[in-house]
Amino acid sequence: RFSERLVRAMSDIRPIDKPKAVERPTEALAEMAAGVAHELNNPLSVISGRAQLLAENEADEERRRDLQQIQDNVDEATGVIDDLMAFAEPSRPKPTRTPVRQIIEEAVELAGQKSKVDHVNVQVQSIGADAEVLVDSAQVVSALANVLSNAIESYTDPAGPIKICAEPGADGIMLQVRDLGCGMDAETLRKATHPFFSAKPAGRKRGMGLAYAARLIQLNGGTLALASVPNQGTTVTVTLPCE
Repeated sequence: RFSERLVRAMSDIRPIDKPKAVERPTEALAEMAAGVAHELNNPLSVISGRAQLLAENEADEERRRDLQQIQDNVDEATGVIDDLMAFAEPSRPKPTRTPVRQIIEEAVELAGQKSKVDHVNVQVQSIGADAEVLVDSAQVVSALANVLSNAIESYTDPAGPIKICAEPGADGIMLQVRDLGCGMDAETLRKATHPFFSAKPAGRKRGMGLAYAARLIQLNGGTLALASVPNQGTTVTVTLPCE
């Protein structure tokens, strides 16, 4: 809940006098996320260690269950911190020339693993898939896999069709990933790339997929844009540099 309040607060920040002097929102949020993560690590380590120590010497079964519940919740909080750190301090990109077709194929395979789907129903239009882009392929594959995973989850049936189109654009190669799933309303669309945002009810997975994707694409000199209509589907447009 703290993480979600933090993101909402950051999204409300607007430049006042000198836009050029104001840090980009993503960078400001990443810096704040890193600081929060570092501050939380120490107390969580103490809580975890004490809970384990007490459990080892506790004979009462009910109290042991309570201590295990503490440990389980510490593990969940640690997972949130790991997500914060991955978003705030990703590895520096190591760009190499990579075929777009290779990136698409690896992303589809990874998305299937993430979503636990044996076959991802992807249709690829290879207009520009034979071109090469200058990016860190591992990071871009991870980003594109997150986009594809979201597309899979937009369907009630994970076998729903996903269309990928690759073509030359003004700023490099443009990839479009389109699904015909549940889509998003305007408010959800506006927040879709915010860390920890999710339209799913309580108990859902942490909403980091599109946040990671946007962050990694940005670090590699690309852009990510979203368009969506409720009950009609979503189109994610990713532009990747060729030079």
